[in-house]
Amino acid sequence: MLKNYYTAREAQQRLGVDENNFYYMVRTKKIKKVVPPGKKQGVYPKSQIDKLAREMLAFMTYDEDQGIQFVKVSTQEDIQEEYELASLMFGSAVHDIPTREAWLQKNPDIDFILRDHGRLVGFINLLPAKHEAIMSFIEGKMRGWEIPAEDVLPFTPGSRMECILMGMATIPDIDITRRAYYGRRLITGIINLFQELAEKDVIITKFYATSVTPTGIAILRNADFNEVKRIGKRIAFELDTMTSNSRIAQEYRQIIQSASEKQLFSVPSTNLKT
Repeated sequence: MLKNYYTAREAQQRLGVDENNFYYMVRTKKIKKVVPPGKKQGVYPKSQIDKLAREMLAFMTYDEDQGIQFVKVSTQEDIQEEYELASLMFGSAVHDIPTREAWLQKNPDIDFILRDHGRLVGFINLLPAKHEAIMSFIEGKMRGWEIPAEDVLPFTPGSRMECILMGMATIPDIDITRRAYYGRRLITGIINLFQELAEKDVIITKFYATSVTPTGIAILRNADFNEVKRIGKRIAFELDTMTSNSRIAQEYRQIIQSASEKQLFSVPSTNLKT
């Protein structure tokens, strides 16, 4: 049972906070304390601490979250609004609506939007695809919107795959602080998706992305993506989640480890007689 809990010291290390901040979060109920029967010292659920650590990695705050919804694209209205924002931000270099619909038919868990009190304020999407299609994309032989639906992969339990980070944007007509918050909320949402996938034994071994804008390039470099190719003004990047020392890759490996431990300890034990 205690394998599913951190000690106070372990939880502090996982969160990267000092003792005073940690116990403040305990007192204010942001962290749940559990005292096992017959024990005096409390322990803290790994699932909650790990989730909080991911939120803190993206510099999330709980107070900003009112009215915010991170949801899968599921309706024609969602697709249309996302397409309009993508067109506004990226011009003609976006996937048309029929392409988006075809991809979603192959895998409905690849496209996400952020709404603030109902208004679409951002989106993030990824594309798990066959290795050959990804290489054609990275090498500039094919643009993202040209990847056919038959090359898109579903999130099948037990699978290992590579993904393209196809796009991420937030609305431009707000102050920079709020816009940065939307960006962090999108990142946290997609990290929570990776947690759900890991619990189904779906592992993403590499992420790929390209960008032509100074902002996009800076984001990928700051996230320790490796530059692998220049295609005109575009730069192609790669992140190996299994070997990279970047914070994102390390966090992802922690997610995989936690999911593996959860699966291990959820298997019913059997009594063997000899």
